[in-house]
Amino acid sequence: MISKDMIKLGTQRSVIREIFEFGRQRAAIVGKENIHDFSIGNPNVPAPKEVQDAIMDIVKNESPVEYHSYTSSPGADETRETIAKSLNKRFGTNFTMKNLFITCGAAASLNICLKAMTASSDDEYIVFAPYFSEYKFFIEAAGGKFVMVPADMEAFQIDFDKFEKAINKNTKAVLINSPNNPSGVVYTEATIQKLAMILKKK
Repeated sequence: MISKDMIKLGTQRSVIREIFEFGRQRAAIVGKENIHDFSIGNPNVPAPKEVQDAIMDIVKNESPVEYHSYTSSPGADETRETIAKSLNKRFGTNFTMKNLFITCGAAASLNICLKAMTASSDDEYIVFAPYFSEYKFFIEAAGGKFVMVPADMEAFQIDFDKFEKAINKNTKAVLINSPNNPSGVVYTEATIQKLAMILKKK
């Protein structure tokens, strides 16, 4: 009566969560101040003053309906239009709000896109190591196949020989994560250009 695939996905704890729980256990023994938690990426940098001021202004001066209510499914029109204008100004693009769909974080966006693109259990998604461990779960939960390209261990750029060998008729997408989680490495301009050239050729 219950999907075996979902039971498997729901009971397999991610490496991130394992490290997080281990950190909590150690903190109880040696003290929280002696633990450096590199598991879940919770930011410790405060929001800019302008953001703090804007939040306080909204909470103090707007009706609760304005900040506690649902928007339309793609997000508020004004927000999407503002983001489109910002992208166009910075990158010379020609987006409108119709090109944007706002979600609650990258995980929601990726899951929606993967579900939308996966039409067959043969569909493959290429991911470069090191990778955010949840990518594997997102892809498999969408019904696709996870294909990992091992890391270039010298600089953590893309190993293009292995990448080209991984591409085939079933490749549906390539997930590119830069700055990388977890290594923090940023792909060089040369790496991005070569990646674009290979994808265009394929």
